Amino acid sequence: MSESPSLSIVIASLDPGPVIFECLKILDSQRSEQIEILVVDGSADDTAARVRTRFPWARVFEEKSARSLPRLRGIGIAAARAPVVGILDAWCLVSTEWVTEANRIHHARPEPAAGGSVELASSERQSLSAWATYLFDYWEFVPPQSEGGTRVLAGNNIVYKRSALPAAEELRKAGFWKAFANAQLKSEGHSLLSSNRLSIQIRRRLPVGSFLRSRYHHGRSYAGMRSASWSWKSRIKWAAIAPGLPLLFMARQVRGLATKRTARNWFVVCSPLLLAFHVSWAAGELHGYLAGPGRSYDANRS
Repeated sequence: MSESPSLSIVIASLDPGPVIFECLKILDSQRSEQIEILVVDGSADDTAARVRTRFPWARVFEEKSARSLPRLRGIGIAAARAPVVGILDAWCLVSTEWVTEANRIHHARPEPAAGGSVELASSERQSLSAWATYLFDYWEFVPPQSEGGTRVLAGNNIVYKRSALPAAEELRKAGFWKAFANAQLKSEGHSLLSSNRLSIQIRRRLPVGSFLRSRYHHGRSYAGMRSASWSWKSRIKWAAIAPGLPLLFMARQVRGLATKRTARNWFVVCSPLLLAFHVSWAAGELHGYLAGPGRSYDANRS
C-alpha cells in the first residue's frame, strides 16, 4: 500500500453479514497501490477477523464499543490518510467506475463533496421489507439522477475532499453526520455534485421492527444535535411542528417518485410501512427537541 494514497475509502460495518465480502471483492477489482480501504467494524460477531483473513490489504479497525454508524464513520475518516475520502457502508456494491470517478472528480472539479444514485440490488427486489426500508432512506437517490449540482447526497455513497471535513479529534469524539457536514459546506457557499458514475447498489435486509425502532433513535439524535444551541422557544416551536412531518415526508416522496415507475409502484405497496417509519422518526424528533439526543445517538444502526 502506498504511504501517500490518493483515495481513502471508509466502510462502516455493523453486523452486515456476508454482503461485506461482496462489497470488498468488488472494490478489490478496482484497487491499486494508491487506494487505501478502511473497514471500521462495530459488529458483535467475528466480522473484523474474517475481513482481515480474506482481505489482508484492508486496514481493519475493530470498534465493538462504537455501536452506531456515525461513530464508526468518524473513526474511519479520522484515520484516513488520503486527500480524498469516500464513504460507503458494508452493504454497498459500487459500480465498475466508482473508484476511478471518485479520484477523477476531485481532481477535475472544485466541489468539496460528490455522490450519485443508490439502487436496490436485484436480489432484494421481491422483498416488501427491503423496498420499504430502501425507499425510506434512499427515495431521493433512485436512479436515474441528474448530473451536476444537487442539494442532497446519500450518506453511504459520497466522496469528500478531506480538507472540507472536520478535524480528526472532532471526528473521533463526535462521529460523522453527513447531514450536518453538508449543511455546513452549503452555508459556506459550496456546492454539492451528483455524478452518474458514482452509483451503488445496496443489498440490505433489515427486520422491519428493528428498522422502525432505529428511525425513532435517528430522528431523536438528529433533532437533539440540531437544536443543541437553540433557545427553549425554538425547541418548542419545532417540537410542535414534528407531528405534521409524516404527511409532509410522504408528500415529498410522492412528488419525487412520480416519474420513476418501478419505485413509484412499490411506494404504493409499501405506503403503510413507510408511514409507520415516518411516524417513528417524527416521534424521535419531537423527543429530541424537548430532551436532547440522550442514548439515541449510539443507536443509529442504519
